[in-house]
Amino acid sequence: MKGYDLSMLKNILKYLSLAGVITVVGLGTLFFIQYLQYRNSPEYQTKKFLEEWEKAYREDMYGGDTPEETLQLFIDALKKGDTDIAAKYFIIDEQEKWKTRLSETKDKNLLSNLIAKIEMVKITKKTDEEAYFSLIDKDNIAVSEIIIAKNPYSKKWKIYEM
Repeated sequence: MKGYDLSMLKNILKYLSLAGVITVVGLGTLFFIQYLQYRNSPEYQTKKFLEEWEKAYREDMYGGDTPEETLQLFIDALKKGDTDIAAKYFIIDEQEKWKTRLSETKDKNLLSNLIAKIEMVKITKKTDEEAYFSLIDKDNIAVSEIIIAKNPYSKKWKIYEM
C-alpha cells in the first residue's frame, strides 16, 4: 500500500508540475501578446513619436544665445552659400522645408537679394521667449516678418517663421 501511495503522489506531482509549466507558458504568451498589442497601439506610437521629437529638440544646438545672434548666424551661413547650415537655424519641424527653399533660392542666384532683405529687418518686439523682426517699407508698413523663438529644451534661439 505504501508503494502505491508513493507512485500516486509522484503522478500527482508530475501532473501538477505539467499544469504549472502550461500555466506559466500560457501566461507568458498572454503577456507577450499584450505587449505586442501595446507596441502597435496609437498611444504607444504617439508616446514614442513625442519622445523622439523631444530628443531631437533637446540635442539641437544650432542657434544663438540671443535672437539677434541667431539671425546673424543665419545670414552668415547664407553669405557662405551654405543653405544646409542656414536651414538648421530654423525649428526642427521646418528645417527640411527651408533646406529645399533656400537651395532653390541659391540655384536661382537670388541668395544675395534674400540676404539684403534680411539685413534690413529691425527688431520690433522681444519677450523672454520670442522676438519679432520686421522689414518696414518707406510708408512705415511691415512687409515681412521673421519670428525667432527660444527652444525650451536647448535654450537656443531658432527661426520659427519667416
